[in-house]
Amino acid sequence: MRMRTQGFIPVLLLCLALLPPGRAARAAEAMVPVEVQRVLLVNDQPAVVLANEREHAFLVVYIDAFMAQAIQLGLLGLAIERPLTHDLIGILLNRLGAQLSKVAITELRNDTYYALLSLRVNGSVQEIDARPSDALAIAVRTRTPIFVARGLLSDRLFPEEGPGEAAPEGPAKPKQGA
Repeated sequence: MRMRTQGFIPVLLLCLALLPPGRAARAAEAMVPVEVQRVLLVNDQPAVVLANEREHAFLVVYIDAFMAQAIQLGLLGLAIERPLTHDLIGILLNRLGAQLSKVAITELRNDTYYALLSLRVNGSVQEIDARPSDALAIAVRTRTPIFVARGLLSDRLFPEEGPGEAAPEGPAKPKQGA
């Protein structure tokens, strides 16, 4: 059976309606380009700071120590004797003719950030769910643009800070392994 449409808009609306709950809203939300500004410790917890300097917008993602090291090595451009997992992923993509076109941190749900890897393969784009820490480690190694949903960004490095507070606490701190 062949389905006919009157134009692009009805097809787009149908596609968005078929996405899993919440996915349609994320797909439509404005994405802001960011760069990995630095990796740091906040209350003995490794974190990566993403920033858009022009808009003075920030996102702090808490990660584990291994991921902090992997991202920092990528930022410094340090070559190691054998490829780490994130290096290997970049090599595999390259050898298989796929291009990582962007990394996007799309939402915060149940204190956990979610990210998508956008791969261009044979002329089509495939989106793959990933932990933000893995996505960022791959992005810094492959020099891939990073984006964050506008609603996740803050104009303060630590938006939970009040007068005299030095670092974020409580439920706004996403779970480790993001």
